[in-house]
Amino acid sequence: MYTASPLIRLLTILFILVLSQGCEKEESGIVIIENPDPVRLAVNPANTHQTIAGFGGASRMWGTRFLTDDEAEKVFGTTGEGLGLSIFRIRIAPNPSEWANIVPAARAAQRHGAKVIACPWSPPAAMKTNNSEIGGQLAEDQYPAFRDHLNQFVTYMNGEGVNIHAISIQNEPDIQVSYESCDYSVGDMRDFITKHGNEIVGTKVMAPESFNFNPSFTNTLLQDQEAAPHFDIVAGHIYGGGLGPFPLAEAQGKEIWMTEYLLNLQTGRTGMPAWVTYDQERIWDESLEMLESVHEAMRFNWNAYVWWYIRRYYSFIGEGEQGTTDGEILKRGHAFAHFASYVRPGQQRIDATMLRATEVKATAYDAGTQIIVVIINPTEVRERGLQIELGDAPAAAAAVETNLNNNRRAVNVTIKNTQVVLNVSAKSVTTVVIDK
Repeated sequence: MYTASPLIRLLTILFILVLSQGCEKEESGIVIIENPDPVRLAVNPANTHQTIAGFGGASRMWGTRFLTDDEAEKVFGTTGEGLGLSIFRIRIAPNPSEWANIVPAARAAQRHGAKVIACPWSPPAAMKTNNSEIGGQLAEDQYPAFRDHLNQFVTYMNGEGVNIHAISIQNEPDIQVSYESCDYSVGDMRDFITKHGNEIVGTKVMAPESFNFNPSFTNTLLQDQEAAPHFDIVAGHIYGGGLGPFPLAEAQGKEIWMTEYLLNLQTGRTGMPAWVTYDQERIWDESLEMLESVHEAMRFNWNAYVWWYIRRYYSFIGEGEQGTTDGEILKRGHAFAHFASYVRPGQQRIDATMLRATEVKATAYDAGTQIIVVIINPTEVRERGLQIELGDAPAAAAAVETNLNNNRRAVNVTIKNTQVVLNVSAKSVTTVVIDK
């Protein structure tokens, strides 16, 4: 009978041990055994793209319960566990007597450096064809009155210490709904902007804020030589589609902002299971879908990404419903902070190219003395020894990761010549901060 030699037996045991350890061991942040075929990401700061305007979320639009000072610090703050949001979207109520309700929250957001943007869901009912705040159209003979209404809101908020960075003509003009709303054809929107867009003063003008960033609606405005000069920001939502490039906007030097989106496992629909019936893994999978939409928006050269309600059980901080604690930062908030807290206004996106086929996604940003890299791994496979390849040797690097079980925890990185090397967990988002 053949008996294996002690050396062969030892080699066999060692081989099995290596396999059982996943071909890797970490010690003091150093990858001891490297992946023979790692994901490699080439970052090139010389190739620049859009300038980032920010990442944000919306106020509760109706009622009287808006963000408190403490909640605003959690959401817009950039120290400690602050999520770092830099845009705050608010509603322009049809009735001016309601405008005071939003002032304290808007002030609090602005104190933390956030831009405040505003949008009407409906003009005052008396200006509309159906004399209602639901549906109908803005009457053509009321165009000047509505222009004045928007200007009065900007003036009022300025008087209360709130600068309105940009104002929209209408929320989702291209979809008919049973709540506060107003319907615009693309011709209606074009005519209003042509006649009065440049008469809205003290703020930038956003348009068209269509339901699914309808390219036809958007590009019609951009192609019109009389309307296009009279608005500043191309804005839209991405419900059911809309993620894509807008070369006409870029050619005209207009920023592209995604100003509303939400994912909530369809819990708002009649007959669907409640949020609390879903396990955390399913909720986290949907949070990764959110992050992938942010990634795609950045890859399409969009300048800003604004989520729907900040304070909601499916959003960034809880409101006490569906098993959440009022004011508590939720995992989805920690996930969004991987962009919002690190990719700050004024940074430029730079080239980040995967050097082999992979489902891992990454974008990179020039922050002056640092390079920020946001990596999303939507797969169930841990990527060992992922390499970020830079042209020059970095001075230092650090990383934080959020996955199903951890929120923005520090993870080990290794600098190897001009590379930053780290492990990326399955179903995770990781932000790497690299000192040049």
